[in-house]
Amino acid sequence: MGRSDNPDCLLDPATIDAATDTCNPLRYIPSIALNATGVALYGTAAAITIYYQIRYRKLGLWFMVLPISVACEAIGLALRIWLRTNVHSLGGYIVTNMFVILSPCGLLAADYVLLGRLVRWLNADRYLFIRPEKVSTIFIISDVVTFLIQATGGGMSAMASMAKIGPKIFLVGLAAQLGSFILFTFMWLVFLIRARRDTVVWNHPGWKGLYFALGWTCIFFIVRSCFRVVELSQGYVGYLATHEAFVFGLDTIPLWIGLVVYCWYWPPKILTAETAIPKVTHDYQMNGPDSPGRVHNLDDKY
Repeated sequence: MGRSDNPDCLLDPATIDAATDTCNPLRYIPSIALNATGVALYGTAAAITIYYQIRYRKLGLWFMVLPISVACEAIGLALRIWLRTNVHSLGGYIVTNMFVILSPCGLLAADYVLLGRLVRWLNADRYLFIRPEKVSTIFIISDVVTFLIQATGGGMSAMASMAKIGPKIFLVGLAAQLGSFILFTFMWLVFLIRARRDTVVWNHPGWKGLYFALGWTCIFFIVRSCFRVVELSQGYVGYLATHEAFVFGLDTIPLWIGLVVYCWYWPPKILTAETAIPKVTHDYQMNGPDSPGRVHNLDDKY
């Protein structure tokens, strides 16, 4: 039955039990308190990270994806408040859902870029499975692909003729995103174990707080992704999806707890060219003055 034939769509949502309102995709009325809290949390984080991006813009724009994604999440939560009085608006639901569910893709991309940058800054390429620049490329491509799969599934879900296949495609995108990020987190852990054995890298000042901040985000991003996979596996009107407390407690809050550490550890401020480990210095400290590539004087070089 299409929405035009659905009698619930002709009624005032305020006069219907939201849990049984088949024209309300959420099956509940979004909470002002929960979503206003979310807007305040994400809005504050967005303001801080945008400030950092502007203040340290000369150090690079490579982490800009984070403040953009945080701001988009805040917009999505604000739209949920608007949706309270427009729960029968399918277009409003789709736009709101896209902001809330797809914005985290940018947060994952920020982590992918950061790991590669940090490893190059430490001149510790050998401790990763693949070269640092390829870490960012491979995982960002994965992020984009899973983003497109989720967006496609979400769009198809809104079409009556594809309402059954759309959620399945969306679920595939979420599961692939989760698998990719778990692999990334494993790489983060392996690098940590290997880097501890290198005294030059491990004793270099300034990076470990940022590195553990990255690991912190991994934990909470995985919690959020696991929730979304389980939630969607139950369907759009499953128990988890139709109870806002679960969405807020296992998606909105974990995501914020993960990303907020970057309000203290702003990567472009820390990973500057002046504080990086030079390759020649690292080889010298590891292998002594006769290490390959060590330049003793100008005659040695020419």
